[in-house]
Amino acid sequence: MRPRPLCHFRSSESGAILVFWGFALAAMLGLAALVVDAGRLSTSQSELQSYADSVSLAAAAELDGAPDAIDRARVAAQTLITDSQTYADGGAALDADDITLTFYRDSGAGFQRTAAQVTTVPAQARYVEVRVAERRVSLPFAAAMAALRDTAFVDDTVQATSVAQFNVEACDVSPLAVCLPDVNFSAQTAVGTSLSLGANVSASVTLPGDLIAVDTLSSLLDGLSVCLGLSGGALDACLLAAQQPETACRGSSGLTISADVQAQDILDAVNTRFGIFDGLTSALAGNDDFPVAPSLLGGVLSATGLCTPGNVAPEQLGLPLDDCFAAGTCSVQGNGSWQAGRDAYIAAHYDGTDPFPNASTRFEFYQAEVAASIGPAPSSGGSSGGLVGGLLGGVTGALLPQLCVPPTPADPTRRLMVLAGVDCSNASNGALPPVRQFLEVFVLGPGEDGLLNVEVTACLGGSCGNGNLDTQVQDVVRLVE
Repeated sequence: MRPRPLCHFRSSESGAILVFWGFALAAMLGLAALVVDAGRLSTSQSELQSYADSVSLAAAAELDGAPDAIDRARVAAQTLITDSQTYADGGAALDADDITLTFYRDSGAGFQRTAAQVTTVPAQARYVEVRVAERRVSLPFAAAMAALRDTAFVDDTVQATSVAQFNVEACDVSPLAVCLPDVNFSAQTAVGTSLSLGANVSASVTLPGDLIAVDTLSSLLDGLSVCLGLSGGALDACLLAAQQPETACRGSSGLTISADVQAQDILDAVNTRFGIFDGLTSALAGNDDFPVAPSLLGGVLSATGLCTPGNVAPEQLGLPLDDCFAAGTCSVQGNGSWQAGRDAYIAAHYDGTDPFPNASTRFEFYQAEVAASIGPAPSSGGSSGGLVGGLLGGVTGALLPQLCVPPTPADPTRRLMVLAGVDCSNASNGALPPVRQFLEVFVLGPGEDGLLNVEVTACLGGSCGNGNLDTQVQDVVRLVE
């Protein structure tokens, strides 16, 4: 007897696998759709983040502390970088209309996203945060699931944020920091002005014009020879006394105030340039690595023709400050006018006749004195034979009868130093913020009574160049977040 068709269908297993394939196919199609949606989100997020990173780096590169730094940063962010995104709604272009910029100063402990650190002051701005406006991404599978469930299946928005930082770094410079006179100080516009700096090693109180010894990693460097074997305060004093110390590259992170030297130790180390070796620097006397700079008025000639330093008043060892210091109208930084002091100096040493009328700065005047006394000045990174020749004119050593000339030619750049300029308004707990700018200075005379007087001879880094000491300074821009 034939089986009944219905019973046969019920007992047959043919085609059963199609049911499983149906469920599997639905799952596979759903997974494929999910992968497509996830890819859209990931791609859009990556595109926005790449754009944010590029914009923040371009903007941060302009934060050099100049008065127009923030304005230039905004222009760079709005004009230098353009990009596109693929899937997000609102068009394919990414441009200035999609970003918001916020500028932050350094807290002394790195980047902190707090309202207290937000700044509109160009000299303080060290970080820039870029936020790219939120965008929605079309997600077909998520939209279908949301319709079925009557609720959102996945967040379909993307947004990106990036923070970049500007820093300036230098290698092999004196481990000295100076609290800049004010927040708007610029070494570039200060060239030719004098500064009256006060030696200080306080970790709790730092004021404008303070000269501070900072810790260095020199003892960890290979090839260190000038101060080999020294440590603590002796190492710091040795590095301060060296013209071009072998120190680590620094400036990008906060500097640490040295606890191993006193205020007088700082001045003693600087005074080695004038042949004065006291305190921690006593052991450096006679060392060829610490030559005495030509201090032309640093002594008198005896009957036998020997130079006898110390027979003149200390103020005769150096050139004058800006006139406003004598008038009491300036405190830390002068205005660049030193005509009255120049006239008094010339009256005292040149019978009232200016032998170098073309020398506009004290360093140029000093170079001309050296060249007139001991022949052509030694070549250095920023010196120019044409300049010295122009300053000298027809001057000869006969016009300098009372000058105490070293027995062998000495480099006048020995009285130059590179200082790390820091905004000490953010200093705390023995730490100084990152260096805002490096500046080269000419030491006008020995430090005494807690003060060291200098003349700004060059700003360093960026468009400023490398100065007379050919100091290598580099601007560093890096992503922080």
